[in-house]
Amino acid sequence: MDDLDAAITFYGALLEMEEVERDSWRAPSPMHDQGIGVENSGAEGVMLRGSNSYLEVWQYFSPEQAGDDPATRGAHERGLRHIAIEVDDVRAALEKVVLLGGSKMNDPVEMSDDGAAAVYCRDPFGTIIEFMSVGNTLASLDDLE
Repeated sequence: MDDLDAAITFYGALLEMEEVERDSWRAPSPMHDQGIGVENSGAEGVMLRGSNSYLEVWQYFSPEQAGDDPATRGAHERGLRHIAIEVDDVRAALEKVVLLGGSKMNDPVEMSDDGAAAVYCRDPFGTIIEFMSVGNTLASLDDLE
């Protein structure tokens, strides 16, 4: 994440999340380095709560990032490539992402006549977000116990 405040604003507005707490550290911090598996790390992060979930977002200051831009990677590539969020209205959620500075990857696909639909889009930082509505045919998060 390149801009923690922008991420807080985006996800706060998109998912009606509120900031629960912040944390930060600067290198050297052997305890944090051991926990995350990176040497000479420094970061600032926030825990957000809302939409019956928590989202933790970090902006690292060190070490220097060496990977490619997440906005250039597809959903088919290795690693955690997207988060999925169940919503009532996929099209409205996609419109909100675009309004908040994210981008549309494609139009929603209707998976049944009963309202089940899905779409992939990107947040302003390149992370792929999947919105899905389950209609009457797919399992809902409410069905999981």
